Amino acid sequence: MTSPLHSPAAKAKMKKALKVGTTSAKSAKTPATKASALAKSLSKAEQANAKWERPNLNALCRKLAGSDIKAGLFLFHILYLWRNRKHKLQRHDKEWVAHKREAWAAASGLTVNEFTHCALPRVRKNCIEFLEIRAMGNGSPKSLWVHVDESAFKEVINSNNEVSWDMFYAGLDGVGPGNEKKPANAYKKDF
Repeated sequence: MTSPLHSPAAKAKMKKALKVGTTSAKSAKTPATKASALAKSLSKAEQANAKWERPNLNALCRKLAGSDIKAGLFLFHILYLWRNRKHKLQRHDKEWVAHKREAWAAASGLTVNEFTHCALPRVRKNCIEFLEIRAMGNGSPKSLWVHVDESAFKEVINSNNEVSWDMFYAGLDGVGPGNEKKPANAYKKDF
């Protein structure tokens, strides 16, 4: 194959120009501009993944409701209804959403028994800082009325970071303080 360059000096200059981008395996280094661009794109990808992999509102509701899944479902439904219902009831200078117990249970995906004996008492106990739940009405049409204080809810979320998500999940798996192994026979001594 013949080269379009006729002089040996032009050929040497062209070989030198072609060698500028090539490196040997031992001395291979990413150019600084490419390295910074790559680092930026990797950090953006990590941030996007972290956004999708972080615990969602459902997990946060479970954590706030005392680690109980039923109470978490009920709290999630309360927050969903509170944020998406345009017209709320007015009473005692507050806004409320109200349903019968059966309707709250069905909308949360719980049985009436699970709702009455598990979810409602735990939400009342653990979410007292930002939730107000009252039974209002007369006779059989009595309903549960719920008021959510959004500013107190945000404060609880910000202060609830004391227990990290790793510790929360470890507690769910039965690891950590309060979950020590106990003997099968309560009268048997541990040695």
